[in-house]
Amino acid sequence: MEYSHHFNADRLSTQAEIDAAVCMQNLSNWMPAVDEIRTWPEYSRQPLRTLPNLARRLGIQQLFIKDESKRFGTELGSFKALGAPYSVYKILAEEVHAKKGVWPSAAELRTDKHHDITQHITVCVATDGNQGRGLAYGAKIFGCRCVDYIHSHCSAGRAQRMMDLGAIVIRIDGEYEASVARAKEDARMNGWYFVSSTSWSDFDNDVPQQVMNAYMVVLEEALALIPEVNRITHVFVCGGVGSIAAAIFQGFYTNLRGTLKAPARVPRFVLVEPSEADCLLRSAKNGEPCQSQGSLHTLMAGLACRAPSPAAWKILTWLTSDFLSVPDSAAIQGMQELAYGRAGDVPVVCGESSAATMGVMVASGTDPSLREKLGLGADSQVVLFGLEGATDPEIYESLVGKSPAAVFKAQDRFASQTPAP
Repeated sequence: MEYSHHFNADRLSTQAEIDAAVCMQNLSNWMPAVDEIRTWPEYSRQPLRTLPNLARRLGIQQLFIKDESKRFGTELGSFKALGAPYSVYKILAEEVHAKKGVWPSAAELRTDKHHDITQHITVCVATDGNQGRGLAYGAKIFGCRCVDYIHSHCSAGRAQRMMDLGAIVIRIDGEYEASVARAKEDARMNGWYFVSSTSWSDFDNDVPQQVMNAYMVVLEEALALIPEVNRITHVFVCGGVGSIAAAIFQGFYTNLRGTLKAPARVPRFVLVEPSEADCLLRSAKNGEPCQSQGSLHTLMAGLACRAPSPAAWKILTWLTSDFLSVPDSAAIQGMQELAYGRAGDVPVVCGESSAATMGVMVASGTDPSLREKLGLGADSQVVLFGLEGATDPEIYESLVGKSPAAVFKAQDRFASQTPAP
């Protein structure tokens, strides 16, 4: 596998910590969002899968993958089903409070009690599919309107699934950043709410902060399910603009940092992105946020971003140890390895925008140089974050050779044949 790697020599430096301090502080109070989402009727804790046979094959001690393929059902099946709906709930609650002087609960907003207000509110976002589908879902259950802006490479299947949830979908002739610009401008002109995790101001404004706090449901579940968190040596997350990686790395660091007198060992935080959309790797190499010079043409549609989130970048500069850019083949290999459970482990559905981390791990089994660069060894305990399922089932089946439904059935058979621990 061809790849580019950059080790961040400034990781955990004093200056990087100072630069990230405001962002870290603004994102430090995530538990109210986590506790709220846990009360929702569609909430159930999503699993952490253990892959012991593949770990042995790769010559490491433990391999885990956080599985988000059924988050709020397979039709949503992504961590982004957390952030956008939670932000919609908060937006609508504020609107109702401003007009009626009462704070409605999420349960009340699911009824028509305040529909006289919520039906006139519009939320919008630029998306490749997952965020837009999550936003449309939030608008549907809480009773407002949704407009999703998609870029020219977003698949027809993903667009249709947003429309199926009631969203108006507008396709922009250009890259993801062009759809962001159009969505933000239309929101400004029309008095809509632009709902995104990308922050240009250190997460000090409500919406990006709310979205990021809701994402921490994934982190809190993972921490609760990992047998010995303090023995984890590596955490792998896919890139994009960098928001979810920043959230997960911050969560692990906060949990494991220890004290000045007894500092805990912090795992290596590894960020993986497409070779054709490598804005985070390029920024790391240049020492400042910069744009990718790639084509952005990648199967990893959710990661096809030209530039980092400015606020998330400050956290990533401080906490990320390794930046990797990889070809699409890494994502395909990762999807297939997980779907077939080739080492005899549980089959897992993982979409193309989150499977490249597994592709990197598989490649490390036959590439000593990659293994050495990432510091992987016999004592390594690795956590991968599989942050989406089959977000476009047709594309998934064409790449994997099996439908997501078939993989889920194989997963159920595996569970029924595996003795309880």
